[in-house]
Amino acid sequence: MEKKAKKTGIRQVVRRFGGGREAFYYITLAASALSGVLIVLPYYFIWKLAGEIILRYESLTPEAIRKYALLIFVTQIIVILSGVLANICSHLLAFRVEKNIRRQAIAHFLELPIGFFENEDSGRLRRLIDDNASNTHSFLAHVFPDIMAAMVAPLALLALIIMIDWRFGLLCILGIGAAMFFMQTLMGEEAKNYMADYMASSEALSVNGVEFIRGIPVVKVFNQTVESFQRFYQTIMNYDQKAKFFVNYCKKPMLRYTLSLFAPTLLTVLLAIGLIGGAENPRQLFVNALFYVMTSLLLHNLLMKFATVSEAQGMYQVTFQKLDELFAQAKMPVLTGERRAEEGIVLEGVTFTYPGKPQPAVKDFSFHFAPNKSYALVGASGSGKSTLLRLMARFYDTDSGSIRIDGTPVTALPEEELLSRFAIVFQESHLLKTSLRENITMGGSFSDEEIHQALRLSAAEDILARMPEGLDTKIGSEGTYVSGGEAQRLALARAFLRQAPILLLDEATAFADPENEHKIQAALQKLKAGKATIMVAHRLNTVQEADQILVMQAGSLIACGSHDELMKNCSYYQNLYQEYQRSIEWRVSNE
Repeated sequence: MEKKAKKTGIRQVVRRFGGGREAFYYITLAASALSGVLIVLPYYFIWKLAGEIILRYESLTPEAIRKYALLIFVTQIIVILSGVLANICSHLLAFRVEKNIRRQAIAHFLELPIGFFENEDSGRLRRLIDDNASNTHSFLAHVFPDIMAAMVAPLALLALIIMIDWRFGLLCILGIGAAMFFMQTLMGEEAKNYMADYMASSEALSVNGVEFIRGIPVVKVFNQTVESFQRFYQTIMNYDQKAKFFVNYCKKPMLRYTLSLFAPTLLTVLLAIGLIGGAENPRQLFVNALFYVMTSLLLHNLLMKFATVSEAQGMYQVTFQKLDELFAQAKMPVLTGERRAEEGIVLEGVTFTYPGKPQPAVKDFSFHFAPNKSYALVGASGSGKSTLLRLMARFYDTDSGSIRIDGTPVTALPEEELLSRFAIVFQESHLLKTSLRENITMGGSFSDEEIHQALRLSAAEDILARMPEGLDTKIGSEGTYVSGGEAQRLALARAFLRQAPILLLDEATAFADPENEHKIQAALQKLKAGKATIMVAHRLNTVQEADQILVMQAGSLIACGSHDELMKNCSYYQNLYQEYQRSIEWRVSNE
């Protein structure tokens, strides 16, 4: 028999993220419980005072009234102080938990393989951290202090009603029992599924909404409507459907729940009328009935609060499950492996399939990339070229086969040590919204002289020259932006600073205009010196000087050799080259 996965509750969240403030959890519970018990006591004192007035009016003294008034006042003061204490402790706990969720989430993300981020939407990851951290804060600060009070107060009031008159207490129990039965419908598994569907559709709406907003310029230029963005439009329709499903499901049980709470109040009047004729003390019965009618509204409010808190707890349970999802992403372990006396990068029988894809992206690939040599990977789109580069840098782990760098399996190298051996320039070079200096150094310690040298080598000095604050200019602020080709040159400056022995280039000139492409190619020639260079290229004129060209088709290596050798012996490469030449001729003839 399989064990059910243990659900993460608020106690587990506090233990994990409380950061030394776990005691506030128990103080909040205790203060909240005390508040829940004491909140009903003023009604007891009012009942006692009403009895004094109705039953013993002639002998009533001012001292008796003052006594009950003082008891009510003191009780209310304690209730207020208990509530304040519960809220202070819960807020202190909430801020610490929220901070630690964000901190631990970022630390966890930094330990995940880079491939994880290539397959995840950035908007979803942001929501996963921001929304769930803030939701947990909201629950701890604003819902959690009411949980114990919402549970204890109705029980205390019910016990008081039974103590005063068991007949009214029995009527009350029947009403509460019916209400709880209908409440269970709102808290059952089906309701949780509706809630989970609703929250998932809300998350999808947020993620796709960001994508739509980014595409608004295209929408306006082509005079389109939201319906033309089918993915976003379907997300809106799905959200609307899930919201209606959830509301319609809760509508009838909520109505029955409310009626079950109010019905006993009406029946109390009928019961009192029926009992008063045969009562030994009709005035006492009247006082008891008056007490029940007076407290029935309070009981209704307390039970409604309990229902609200329970519903909120069910909603936030989805948040706790999201936290489990956030921290369940597996880190890449550092394994032991046989070390061999060899140099360069060796791939043996490497096969890899992307998660959720039916066909492998790389199949049984074997090759030895020697040091200080240049290699080019060519082939049609989807042939596995870029995937190979990512496997070498261990963005992903292989399904089978092995990859070794200088005789050491990549799985046996810590991530920092592994990545220190690579300088990587991909098709899209992402620049952070921070200073030019930080974009180039990426957190490393380099002098201004070293940075200027890297900019000279990458032909990016002209970019620096137009920056109003030099290296301290913030990229992306006050109109300071760079083009795709300029971003690539800044990425090359990063690579020059790293001085790594292996250079990985994934179509480094893909988004460059002719002027930038010329500068990038000149910089690449300098960058390749003394390095093992492995580059992916679609522009075949850039690979002819490579020591070896590897031809890939459907994830497999089908040929390798120099440009001249492949033009003689590989028909597939000949076709690729001829198609590229025709595209160049077509472009020139149309300019």
